[in-house]
Amino acid sequence: MANNNNIEELRWKLLDKERFQSFFDSDGRLVEEHEFRKAVFKGGINNDLRQQAWKYLFGFYPPLLSKIEQETIDVERKLRYDFMCERCQQEMPEELRSQLPHLSSNKSKESLSPNQIFFSIQQRIEAYKPKFDWSDMDYHVRLIAKDLHRTDFISSEKKPDNYNYGPLTRLLVTFACYNPTIGYSQGMNDMAYSFLHVFSYNEHEAYFCFAYYIIQAGEHFTKTGIALKIQQLPKLVAIVDQLLYNQIVSLKVELWTFCHRWLFLCFRREFSEEEDTLICFEVVCSHFLEENSLAAERLLYDIQLKRAEQIGTSSYSSISTEINSKQHKEDAYSFDLFVCIAMISLLRSCLFDARDELEALEAIQQRQKTLDVRQVLSLAEQLFKIYYQQIATMSSPSSIEITSFEIID
Repeated sequence: MANNNNIEELRWKLLDKERFQSFFDSDGRLVEEHEFRKAVFKGGINNDLRQQAWKYLFGFYPPLLSKIEQETIDVERKLRYDFMCERCQQEMPEELRSQLPHLSSNKSKESLSPNQIFFSIQQRIEAYKPKFDWSDMDYHVRLIAKDLHRTDFISSEKKPDNYNYGPLTRLLVTFACYNPTIGYSQGMNDMAYSFLHVFSYNEHEAYFCFAYYIIQAGEHFTKTGIALKIQQLPKLVAIVDQLLYNQIVSLKVELWTFCHRWLFLCFRREFSEEEDTLICFEVVCSHFLEENSLAAERLLYDIQLKRAEQIGTSSYSSISTEINSKQHKEDAYSFDLFVCIAMISLLRSCLFDARDELEALEAIQQRQKTLDVRQVLSLAEQLFKIYYQQIATMSSPSSIEITSFEIID
């Protein structure tokens, strides 16, 4: 077990270039993806490395491609994105296009080498393959046009008056056109801006990483998906912190009122510093510690083994079956839920000092952007471990005093 005073030293070490390169072989293949995601989870990514590392974190480069193959992917994806944007602009009905004055911002055309000309033909064919149904796009286009100027800029510099909305518009419209089952939902503009910001407005890199994130985390942008997460929260609070759960129930606090935005935008507006916002986002998106991840399976195995040793090794298989059966009865809890509960726990004085729900919510609102991201994420990791200990012991949820935690390997 680690002392609280050592939390920063044990967990928080930003991934730097030297360590990042150790995850690759001599041909540039990411051969240690598990270790890479673990390093991101343990401390986030150094800002100077973030643009390069996000290409692996968000699927721009598949992990086992060589450096030469990655260069080919980069050329192909840039060409593909340019053709996708071109097609959207050419085929969009005028009544829709008129709502998006930034859509046709100038994009420079680069000369192509003989090899790239072949790639260009291939990528144009791929970009023009899907069929568009513009009758379904009216709603999405109107929503994009409305949300563009509401975008929350996380960068420390204030948005300039002459900000060019062209890249953001193209990215959102192109995604909605090519992913009609997802389309566009409010909040995607904020997330898209984050990707454009990190990738220094290299649009094709930002687009494919954004698309990877949205397709993976699409439930964040649907009413049913976010509602399911909100429904899971009270159950999880009851398991890891019964005292806190009892206080929430006694005040009749609806977690939806303040947790909806936390989960919906992956805590994008909850920290005062841009760097903290990006660290929280990439730690959650590392998916290193999810209920079905290798790290979680190892943690559960260790807990099961210790319990089996206590009551007799012959009982191990039945314990494993019992725990796995209980897990499958419940929806899997993703790590962002533990981050959510960590934030609630760190704001627990707002709940315990309040006389009613309104006082509690007002106090939480006043504490907005006062939490330390490292403390939040460290506590979330600890709560994940407590959850596994609780389901392993099969005991009734009880109040747990959190004084120390063990770093999960």
